[in-house]
Amino acid sequence: MEEIFTWAKSNSKEEIDSFEELFRLYYPRLIRYAGFFIKNSEEAEDLVQDVFFQLWKNRKKINQEKSISAFIFTQLKNKCLNSIKRKIVEEKYKDFQGNIESQKLHHLSMDGETDFVSMKEQLSIQLDNIISKMPEKCGLVFKLRWIEGKKIRQIAEELEISTTMVDKHIAKGLQIARQKMSPDLFLLFCITTD
Repeated sequence: MEEIFTWAKSNSKEEIDSFEELFRLYYPRLIRYAGFFIKNSEEAEDLVQDVFFQLWKNRKKINQEKSISAFIFTQLKNKCLNSIKRKIVEEKYKDFQGNIESQKLHHLSMDGETDFVSMKEQLSIQLDNIISKMPEKCGLVFKLRWIEGKKIRQIAEELEISTTMVDKHIAKGLQIARQKMSPDLFLLFCITTD
């Protein structure tokens, strides 16, 4: 089979036959390729099947002048990497939840007389402290974006500055927050803000 794959012109038997031929040709190679990223064979198979499903669904939109091999391997790689990223976030969240439960248990067993300060309360206290130490405009933009939840365009209009300047203040504020905040609280900040 040629590297450049051409679909039949309609939803015909020829089109289905050519897709089946493509599937038989690439399926084993794609399974092995996914296995380099994903150690769970069932998940690897699901991702490969999803690539073929997307390929079939979007077959009319795909540029037939380009290599189908490069296209499907790139699609699979992206799906595998997204799956890995999702698992990392889920693991961090589980660890974070475990940390909160551990803090509660520690508080109950060691210091039952004082009020428990939750991670969210600690985050709020640390954010207020960090924002107060940021350059004035940076702190204001950071607060409007992450505390009040305003959109970049809204902030730009309200402060009469460009959206590029808003982006720069947000980036600087995030950099300061990452440096000054404990890793657990920064993770909570990232999880709880949009």
